[in-house]
Amino acid sequence: MFERNYVTKILLSIQLGVFVMIAFPLMGNAQETDALSLNVAIEQAIINDDWLTASQYRESALREEAIYAGQLPDPRMMVSMMNLPINTLSFDQEPMTQFKVGVTQSFPRGDSLALTQQQKIEQSEVNPFLRDERIAAVTLRVTRLWLDTYLAQESINLINNDRSLFEQLVEITDSRYRNAAGAARQQDVVRAEVELTRLDDRLTTLQQKLENSRQQLAQWIPYELVLHEISSELPEFELPDTAIPDLSSAADAFSEHPQVKVLDKQIDASETGVELAKQSYKPGFSVGASYGYRDNGPMGIQRDDFVSLDVSFDLPLFTEKRQRPRVEAANYQTSAIKTERILVFKNLFASYQQAMALLSVLEDREALFNKTLLAQIAELTESTLAAYTSDEGDFEEVMRAYIAELNAKIEVLGIEIERRKILAQINYLLTNSAN
Repeated sequence: MFERNYVTKILLSIQLGVFVMIAFPLMGNAQETDALSLNVAIEQAIINDDWLTASQYRESALREEAIYAGQLPDPRMMVSMMNLPINTLSFDQEPMTQFKVGVTQSFPRGDSLALTQQQKIEQSEVNPFLRDERIAAVTLRVTRLWLDTYLAQESINLINNDRSLFEQLVEITDSRYRNAAGAARQQDVVRAEVELTRLDDRLTTLQQKLENSRQQLAQWIPYELVLHEISSELPEFELPDTAIPDLSSAADAFSEHPQVKVLDKQIDASETGVELAKQSYKPGFSVGASYGYRDNGPMGIQRDDFVSLDVSFDLPLFTEKRQRPRVEAANYQTSAIKTERILVFKNLFASYQQAMALLSVLEDREALFNKTLLAQIAELTESTLAAYTSDEGDFEEVMRAYIAELNAKIEVLGIEIERRKILAQINYLLTNSAN
């Protein structure tokens, strides 16, 4: 059995290769003290995942089962008193009375032992690929949760940074109103204070989202790490070079994905099961030997002891409703797994196509915001404020401009986060098993 420390070392070794496997080159990782980076979150999630430890135990159990599955059944020992007369219970009265000791050894049908052992080994070989799939899935899950937490945290920071602008706007409006300057009205002061209050309410909502994301992240990593702030440096994910233009190309692109490798091993084990079922057409044997001891007769007549040898075997004569359905059932099971393998390819390809299409839209939106929209909104905010302070504009337009600029900053941050989530999903879909 694996000791906990040994299992942990194994998982650490797995984790060292998982980032190459999943093709998650995280650039510019944050090094701030006490800041929780994405790399650390993923590493801790993998190390503390008890499912991986349980998988190690399941693999070890199957390998131990394979050892005894390939051994002959234990011999059967027989001890008996034969033909003892019931009137006297005398051992020497009748010549057929004897004390008999025998042993019998059974031999299973055909190559059943070797095939059973092979099948157990093949079943155990599924577990490393299940662990690869688990590591890839945990990496994707933790990445999404970390990015959600980052989005809530940085949205709060954006609002806090812009809150001072709204406070200054309240002061400007209040001062203009008190000094009866220009077109400043009491409702403008109230409107500015209302927007500031709504900004505080928005902060409360985002704080709730932040705590919710942290609690979900705490399901995967130690709670004391969740209490740390998320690293302020947003990691970048590279888009893999793999191109999958059509379904026919998916066979090559996804052939090393852990989900596919799991089914490959299950197909191997199922095909071995077909061969095992075919052994039912062959007879099983039992070989036995026994020694019978007889006592001398009442008159001192010497009686010989007996030695017996026997061979027994099955006669698989009625195969139509016994052996044949068993073989057919094994064949159907293999066909079902092969069909499931095709379905996995289709699902992976469909998810890839959907992710790539969404990624293209997000990249276009991000480019539009960064190249044009943010600058236009900032210019609009400055111009409306200038117009208001010179009594040529309306205060409501100023507030709308300020709110629009803040919303645009948060929206472009959301686009950046969503784009990274899609890239993380694409990298998961193109995962190659490390085994």
